[in-house]
Amino acid sequence: MTAPRATTTRKPKIREDLPAPQTPEGLLFHYRPYEAARWTPFSGRTLTEMIARREIDYVFNGRDSYLTGAQIVALVERFTRRPFEKTPARAAA
Repeated sequence: MTAPRATTTRKPKIREDLPAPQTPEGLLFHYRPYEAARWTPFSGRTLTEMIARREIDYVFNGRDSYLTGAQIVALVERFTRRPFEKTPARAAA
């Protein structure tokens, strides 16, 4: 006898018409990890795993984990690689 197969797959709920994190209303808005993935270089699953490993700042309300817009902006800044700037050549003495 085999185990019954699941009839449905669980999809993360993603709300529509979310404010962008860098806008004034988005800075304090609470985004779910799969919603925040749109503005980060990570997938929703990666963000969820980073929250579980406590590698990034997040908001926990006792049941769910969220990222505020300010945390998303800080996360993007943290993982942004700037181009290398050459130092000016020394003047010949």
